[in-house]
Parts: sequence; structure tokens; C-alpha cells
Amino acid sequence: MDVYEKQVVVITGCSAGGIGHALAREFASRGCLVVATARSLASISDMQDDPRFFVQELDVSSDESVRHALSTVLERFGRIDVVVNNAGVQCVGPIAEVPLSAIEQTFNTNVFGSLRLIQAVVPHMASRKKGKIVNFGSVTALAPLPWAGTYTASKAAIHAISDTLRYAFNDLGKHLPENVVAHVMCQMP
Repeated sequence: MDVYEKQVVVITGCSAGGIGHALAREFASRGCLVVATARSLASISDMQDDPRFFVQELDVSSDESVRHALSTVLERFGRIDVVVNNAGVQCVGPIAEVPLSAIEQTFNTNVFGSLRLIQAVVPHMASRKKGKIVNFGSVTALAPLPWAGTYTASKAAIHAISDTLRYAFNDLGKHLPENVVAHVMCQMP
């Protein structure tokens, strides 16, 4: 039996062709109950008729969308075992020239989107003393590149959030494993 079999796994950013989509398929192949989410249901339409997936519309930049999606998951399954904060957007250009609105949009998705999920699910996981959170960082947070300053800064924030989350739970005497993925090659929309 696979260690993940029958675990409820919520994955953000599951649009076709991306990392989240591939992760959803992999978790499903291991017997997980996969909640595949995306801003647009059309982007995950290939999963809608597949019984291995519970498909949910979720915009991580919206408090209401996060509350609604997680409430629906808890009503259906009664628990959330794993959250994979995969949703993200790229912002290319010299950071001194990128419009502030584009920087805000990047941070709202990449940083605050992950935080919305973390803050919504941690009380549930802590009460069960069980759960895993996987955050997607980036190697650029460790080795910045020109023209990727906004994206790099947002992913550096994810690394810092992940570290402080881990320390906070260690200090509280609670065990809540958390991981940050820093290096995966992929096409970004």
C-alpha cells in the first residue's frame, strides 16, 4: 500500500500542461483523493469526467474563493491531508521598470495566494496533529536572475514563509511537515 493512498490532496494551479496537472495525475495514480483546482474550470476540463479527481474552481488571489473551495472539500471528505501550493505566475522585466500593478499581481498570486491556503488549512491540520504543506519556491530565490526580479522576490518570500512556518510549529510542539520545492524545469504561461 502506498503511503499516500486515500489521502486527501488539494493542489492549486492544475491547469493542463503545468506542474500541478502532472502532480494531480501522479497523486491519483498512487490512490489519493485528489482535489484539482484552477482559476478556470476550462483549464482542467480533461479532469472533470475522471472519477479520480474532485475538480474545484479556485482563485488563490481571492479570500472568498479559498474559503469556499476548502469548505467544499471539508464537506465532501471531512479532512485535508496535503496541500500543494503550486499556483503561480511569472513576471518578466527589470524590477525597476515593471509596473507596480504587475508586481502586486505576482505577489498576490505567488505569495499571498499560498498564505491564504496556509492560514485557511493550518487550524484544521493542527487540530488533527496531522497534515502536510508543500510550497513551490524557485531556485531563482537562491540564485537571482536579471529580468526575473519580481518573480525571484516572490519566491524568496515563499522560502522564508516556509521556514518560519516550520519553526512556528516546532515551537508549539506540533508536528506539521512542510516542504518547499525549489527546482523544477517547466513552461510557465
